Amino acid sequence: MTDSTPSPAPHAIPAPEFTTAPVRPRHDGWTPARQVAFIQALADTACVDEAARRVGMSRESCYTLRRRPGAASFRQAWDVALDHAVTRLADAALGRALHGTVTPVFYKGEQIGERRRYDERLTMFLLRYRDPQRYGAWRDTMVARRPHPDGAARLLEQALRHVAEDGPAVAAGRLPPPRAPLRTECLADDPDYLRERADAAQRADQERRETEWEDWLDTLERERAATPAEGYSAPDVV
Repeated sequence: MTDSTPSPAPHAIPAPEFTTAPVRPRHDGWTPARQVAFIQALADTACVDEAARRVGMSRESCYTLRRRPGAASFRQAWDVALDHAVTRLADAALGRALHGTVTPVFYKGEQIGERRRYDERLTMFLLRYRDPQRYGAWRDTMVARRPHPDGAARLLEQALRHVAEDGPAVAAGRLPPPRAPLRTECLADDPDYLRERADAAQRADQERRETEWEDWLDTLERERAATPAEGYSAPDVV
């Protein structure tokens, strides 16, 4: 009788190193090679059923082995394989956000074309969590700013100049000289907008002071009206 242990598929994802669980030697059981093949398939598919099918074992036997005393390394490898699969899932979601999903268009029972759909909510989710510096939710609380009208153009011009200057070294296989970060002050607030904001703040402060002064005068008038004139006494009421 020959050993039916499956051989790893070509270009399969390498399984994480782990100590196979101790089991009784059986050619149709959980041999070390079959355990490794299962972990590889799990990392590749993120599906226990599919990984079990690939190695010729049942789903129940996979969980039985996972629960077995002495199978700690196998359980850890299982978790690492699923973590790897989550990374692949994130890559797939990014691909759908970039390229959309294609759905067939039918007319009278025949396919007449395709429609590409883009999930904007998926796109925003990925941007918020993969690039929180620029798209994170914390930016929702920031005050809107108007960038310098020429800031982006200046920054691009500087970047292109660096590329041109470093070109000969890169073409010759040498490392270009180190450079400081691009000058982000090119993207400072528009000076005209800054002056507008300062003027508006000054006007608001002046209006506040005038309102306080008028309120104080009104209060003074009411107090004077409520106070009897000097030398005059109010008649007694019988």
